[in-house]
Amino acid sequence: MTSRKTLCVAGASGLVGSNIVKAALERGYHVNGTMRDAGDDDKRRYLMALPGAGERLTLFSADAGDSTSFDAALEGADAVFIACLPPIYRAQDGTPASGLDRQRGYDEIVRPVEEGCLNVLRATDRQGVGNVILCSSTSSTNPPEPVAVKTEANAVSDPERQIAAGKFTAAEKIVMERAVREFCEGHGQRLCILLPTMMLGPVVLPRHLENGSHSLLVRLSRGEQGWHQSVPAGSMSVSHVADVAALFLAAYEDPRAQGRYFAVYDSWSWRDLYAEFARHVPASGLPAPLDGEPEAPTRFDFTRRDSLGVAMRDIPTTIAETCEWLKGHPFGGAVGQG
Repeated sequence: MTSRKTLCVAGASGLVGSNIVKAALERGYHVNGTMRDAGDDDKRRYLMALPGAGERLTLFSADAGDSTSFDAALEGADAVFIACLPPIYRAQDGTPASGLDRQRGYDEIVRPVEEGCLNVLRATDRQGVGNVILCSSTSSTNPPEPVAVKTEANAVSDPERQIAAGKFTAAEKIVMERAVREFCEGHGQRLCILLPTMMLGPVVLPRHLENGSHSLLVRLSRGEQGWHQSVPAGSMSVSHVADVAALFLAAYEDPRAQGRYFAVYDSWSWRDLYAEFARHVPASGLPAPLDGEPEAPTRFDFTRRDSLGVAMRDIPTTIAETCEWLKGHPFGGAVGQG
């Protein structure tokens, strides 16, 4: 019975983590969620308002810098979902990652993500948790030589090249993945790695509208300029965050699942994305048209993703759902409304 199992979500107040918590509660699981400060009512109250949370959600304070802080949340858990390691873009003194030398870039950008994840894993080993589902990102799927169609096996970044080029934020996820894979293999744990990019859809906490992917649609919905003055030539991979959460749970629930899985619906050119945004937002915030033709979007082989059995929303549906939800003044209109 799923109702008897306990899942630990490390990073329960994050965009991905909060949606995993929501989906797990909907399926009848007991959930132990970790936050840096479980007493932070600005985050806690939204999580505890989720259906089933009053009976089956317990929140714990834990910090990725301290492995022992995760022990209580992991005790008795059947699996851990690690979603507590967002990208680091700046050094401790505020210097952008791109402005750091190799040593500082590794020590202040790459190493904290790697070591933070290993700290969670050390706690899982102490508590006997055998299933690990890790949130990485498609920033770890950029091989040195381009491939025509990306698979989880051929789309692997080279961290040494990225670090040598000063791309420390890009390198941190593949360095983390390698360290986690080595740890799990050495400790007999089943590991699944999910690889999302731009995630849209309704969110659990209002703070998720203030940054990241949602901030773009919030600003466009107000008629304000978003991220771009003119449409970029490149592309972006998109998914609905609820579908990403469903992929995480599907990877856990299928004992045969292991390894890397794309967690995106597809990749579209920014030109096509902005054309779709234009169906739902005022024209005043849209960027100037692209001068020329767009680059070809990334092509994926989704065989492994589809093996998890999750029916994902297409990009027009995801954008429409997000924009309509924003028009409904979520969270009382405190965020995202002009």
